[in-house]
Amino acid sequence: MDGNRQEFYRRQLNNKLQDLTTKIADRLTELVRDPEEKAIDLYDLCTQTYSKEQLYLSCHRDRETVLSIQIALEKLKNGEYGICDECEQVINEKRLRALPWVRLCLGCQRKREVGSVAA
Repeated sequence: MDGNRQEFYRRQLNNKLQDLTTKIADRLTELVRDPEEKAIDLYDLCTQTYSKEQLYLSCHRDRETVLSIQIALEKLKNGEYGICDECEQVINEKRLRALPWVRLCLGCQRKREVGSVAA
């Protein structure tokens, strides 16, 4: 991968990392925002609980993406970026543009998904 493309992906990854870090911090603040909050009735309590669970799940997904971004940035430094973790083939440019932190080529991703469905 040439230097211009590496720099393009480095910027994309760093921008996404910064965006996700801000989102996670905001969501965590919201999760602990109202520790004294009292539910008016059972329905309100259910709604509050559901909302907090959704915020937690969203933070969890974002943290997984942050980890993948950090791995991708490390691979850029090592000259391994854009190589599939499983088959070690070059990942398609369109796939990298869509998800710069992706670690598997489309073929290996499909195999993994089929394997997880069958299990």
